[in-house]
Amino acid sequence: MEKDLSTLVDLVNQAYPELAIIVNLEEWLSGSFEPPVAFIETQSVTEKANSLTTYRVIADAGIVIHYPKENGYYKTISSEPLRTILRKEKYSYRGKTDGLLIDINPSTLEVNNSKKDRTEITFRFEYLLTVPREKVEKINTFEVEEGYHG
Repeated sequence: MEKDLSTLVDLVNQAYPELAIIVNLEEWLSGSFEPPVAFIETQSVTEKANSLTTYRVIADAGIVIHYPKENGYYKTISSEPLRTILRKEKYSYRGKTDGLLIDINPSTLEVNNSKKDRTEITFRFEYLLTVPREKVEKINTFEVEEGYHG
């Protein structure tokens, strides 16, 4: 699982510990799951060099919370637990699994609960990733020639 996706899984688990989570698009599209469940998807928008050792990734996130059905009616699940965590953390969240820190753009946060069976939450976020480098053996022993007075 990608680091950004696992960070969002951690966020949803913190907000909704009782929900099962789906990250596989085919499984979600097939509809072969039993609500209540949350589907999480990320899509990378752009990657740019940030420094010599890091690059900045901007991505879009989609979280779909499917409501359980009771007595023929859907029992809504509020988006407030997720919003509360984001406000408390000032729209930054550090994943517990990978330790990745994501910064969410609050102006892009949209909650759509117009469908009777689910709430759809979308937003744009960014994070920094370290540029992978080869491990270089460090020189720990220096040989100094006698008689050199620089």
